[in-house]
Amino acid sequence: MERAKEILIYLKDKIVAGCKFLWKHIKRGFKKLRRWFRRYIRRLIRHTKEKDYSLLIYTIIAIVLFILFIVLIGKLFSHKNKDKEKTTTEITTEATTEDPAVAAQNQLISQANTIYQNNSSFMVLVNSTHPLQDGYAFEQYTLNCGEIIDSRIHTDLVNMLEACNDAGHEYAIVSGYRNKAKQQTDYDDTVATYIGQGMTQEEAEAEASKYVQKPGYSEHETGLALDIAGLGYTSLDESLASDETVVWLMNNCYNYGFIVRYPSDKTAVTGISYEPWHFRYVGVEAATFMHDNNLSLEEFYQLIGM
Repeated sequence: MERAKEILIYLKDKIVAGCKFLWKHIKRGFKKLRRWFRRYIRRLIRHTKEKDYSLLIYTIIAIVLFILFIVLIGKLFSHKNKDKEKTTTEITTEATTEDPAVAAQNQLISQANTIYQNNSSFMVLVNSTHPLQDGYAFEQYTLNCGEIIDSRIHTDLVNMLEACNDAGHEYAIVSGYRNKAKQQTDYDDTVATYIGQGMTQEEAEAEASKYVQKPGYSEHETGLALDIAGLGYTSLDESLASDETVVWLMNNCYNYGFIVRYPSDKTAVTGISYEPWHFRYVGVEAATFMHDNNLSLEEFYQLIGM
């Protein structure tokens, strides 16, 4: 500690001595300059009185050249600073300016993530590669037609169907919730039908999977999906795409939180053939977003990186 104090005192003394030495020489130099300047002025006055203007002319020329030199140096530094500022601005602009397409995509992803956080309980993904989680359960509500749904979607479903009626259309709810036993029966029956048409077991299962999923892989087991057709429908096939009731539902379902789960232009993504009658509840916010951006549920999950 004492040693450190000694070093600090020594350094302080050296700095003070150095400052005094420097100040002494500055004062001496200033005095010399002042004496030279006075002698020069006296000499200039004397020459002028004697009508010898050469020294005066040289002095004026020297002053002008000095001023021009100062101006030139100033412009040079100013130009360099401007170039530096311009370069800095360009770099900053390049760093901060994002490609409009990238910016739009990032904004879309951010919006999708927010929507998922707000509606995650309705947006469970169930397909051939995403089975329903074991123990999945929901509060059941039985409709007048006898079909069961998740009680949370009842209000929006009723509002949609009443609006459909008000628009002059009559509907029929063909199917709602299916338990695993019912799903197994529907799957086995479909496979058996294709085998009866001459297909092998493997071929029949592959064809059946385009329309009916194995137990644990069907949206109908969530209570969030319904098959809805026009009243008096004869079969669930693509001809329903021209049914006035189904057309109205496809065009307006997103306003009530439903999406057309298996659109005609998304079969490669969903792995399911076109089903204009199959409506899935995801919540109004999510359904509107997916409708506006032409996204299937699989594509929505891809957008948020899940």
